[in-house]
Amino acid sequence: MNTAVDYRDDPREYEIEELARPDEMLMIEGVRRRCRELLNSRPNARVLDLCCGTGLSLLNVFDHPNVSEAIGVDTCESYLAFAAARFAGSKVRLIHNDAVNPAVDGPFDIIVMASAYHHIEDARKQLFLQNAKRLLAASSRIVMGENILPSYQSGDPRAYSNAVSVFYREVLITARNANPSLPEHVAALIQRVAQYGHDGDYEYKTSVEILLGFLENSSLKVARAEKLWPTLGPLSLTTGGNYVLDIEHA
Repeated sequence: MNTAVDYRDDPREYEIEELARPDEMLMIEGVRRRCRELLNSRPNARVLDLCCGTGLSLLNVFDHPNVSEAIGVDTCESYLAFAAARFAGSKVRLIHNDAVNPAVDGPFDIIVMASAYHHIEDARKQLFLQNAKRLLAASSRIVMGENILPSYQSGDPRAYSNAVSVFYREVLITARNANPSLPEHVAALIQRVAQYGHDGDYEYKTSVEILLGFLENSSLKVARAEKLWPTLGPLSLTTGGNYVLDIEHA
């Protein structure tokens, strides 16, 4: 893996990597689309985006006519500064805080988690979900866009690392198929993200089985699942990919 590049504090490099990945953009666009569908029947809605990053997931959501307030929370000041310029003069409010304990007042009609869950350390994932549930209004939804690894045995580092390799091999193949002249710098960024997963540093990915267990323990459940990459299909216990999940109170 190429470790010479990094994007964790560089919003421009982050967006270069995201925009070059069809798998990721299909998921983010799916999150936006699902949020807008839910907003159609929710007037005066409050939207909370946890781990909002540069604001990609709030684009085409914050300006829905039924949104009364949109709040983005992230720990990265440089990403938030980038998002602040993007949303200048809009109804979006950005907060520099920990998404696990976002220090906001609920309830919210939609809580967005787009490529958020895998940035939360495994030891804090349960608290992350429990606190999100606490902020979620009755009959409202968490819209989670998440990279799901192929199944692996929990607690087996080698199996986890292999699942990360399988997932990102397909990510890079997809990116290169979409753009045969993909710059090596961009390929290196994608490989760096894979390295985060291998190292358990900045990315802490999961499988469907493990995610469902955490949801159940948080009194949450999947109400709707849409697989957007690599092929369309239902929520699978064995197949990795990028999903958009509607999550509600159990």
